Amino acid sequence: MSLPSQSSRGVSRQSAVHTRRRKTGPGKRVLPIVVVLVAFALLWFVVLKPNGTAANQADDTADQLAAAQGGSGGPDNRALPGSGAKPDPEKEVDEAIESPIASLTDQRRNTNGNDRGGISRPNTRPRSGEATSLLDNAADQANADSGGQPTVTQPPLAQPRPTVSTDPSRIRLQLDTARRLIAENDRVAARALLSQTLRNDGLSDSEADVVRAEIAEINEDLVFGPIVAPGDPMCEEYRVQSGDSLSKIASRRELATHWKLIQRVNRISNPSRIRLGQRLKLVRGPFHAVVHKREHRLDLYHGSPDDPDSWVFIRSYSVGLGADNGTPIGSFVVNGSKLENPGWVNPRDSRERYEPNDPNNPIGEFWIGLDGLGDDAGKSGYGIHGTVERESIGQNMSMGCVRLADDDIAEVYELLGMHVSRVLIRP
Repeated sequence: MSLPSQSSRGVSRQSAVHTRRRKTGPGKRVLPIVVVLVAFALLWFVVLKPNGTAANQADDTADQLAAAQGGSGGPDNRALPGSGAKPDPEKEVDEAIESPIASLTDQRRNTNGNDRGGISRPNTRPRSGEATSLLDNAADQANADSGGQPTVTQPPLAQPRPTVSTDPSRIRLQLDTARRLIAENDRVAARALLSQTLRNDGLSDSEADVVRAEIAEINEDLVFGPIVAPGDPMCEEYRVQSGDSLSKIASRRELATHWKLIQRVNRISNPSRIRLGQRLKLVRGPFHAVVHKREHRLDLYHGSPDDPDSWVFIRSYSVGLGADNGTPIGSFVVNGSKLENPGWVNPRDSRERYEPNDPNNPIGEFWIGLDGLGDDAGKSGYGIHGTVERESIGQNMSMGCVRLADDDIAEVYELLGMHVSRVLIRP
């Protein structure tokens, strides 16, 4: 049995030893904090780490807002938030270059109606109402032949597209196109193309002269030659039948031209000697005349009398006009007074008379009477005729009528039809 003093010391010693062993050091106090911090850090890296920089987060947020509103900010190859994908800088640069081009292309398409600023590309050659598209095709072809690349520029919206007449290079291009059509044996399309150009009021005088000369050369074959061109609306082929004469053919076929035109274009020396089954070229009217007083020029056209804007140019003739501005301006129709070898009485002096076939007859061998139309109905007594005064062509020497040289009046006489052909006299 232990002594009281021993028991007390032993118990105290053991208690002290026990107390010293269970005492917590400073490191153990910090450990829980470290564990918590590590756990929080792991949680932040695994769960809460952002997918990119603050700028990317802002962009992604903007994209999400735009998507939620149904809008679009344009082409974007950035990944959606949470996908882990990164944007491609090279692709973004390409898109930055392509986007303005696409925008300009869209604007040209909205402004002009197609990709080429209003330039059309027909699949077939147009007829007269569609002739201007050939010039546009030729412009495209010329650009391709020269190896040039299309330039993407924004056209000024305040200015209209230039017309053919304001660009001399396009006039030359149109002439080249017509010549290429001629080389391809398509004179009808070439004539339609150039006639469409000639109707442009903006043409300069020199440009119009060139275009008229080109069309007149084409019509040497199409109208005044013996061959019927395929697709020519003015001409047709006819086989002579039993009992035919040129005058009967012209009347039966309602050509609105004189029968002598059949003789002219078919190179018939004797009109009474046509044979059965013979093929003839017939030229169908009506033809019309436009007199330009300032230029002393008569232009001959073909087309409907009610639609002058669609008339097709044929050729031009030099004319003489009235002294002291005596030739009236206005609209006229050829009346029933179309005469060969007419007699004539001077309206200013009835004592001056000329019998038919008189070589001194001042009005020559042909007379085409005119009646005023509409507001010009009161203008009568005027006509188109020949002259024995060759020097008066290009001058103002007549009593108001339109004078032509002998060969020219014979041709115009055959082309203009009574009661249908219009004559427009302009300043």
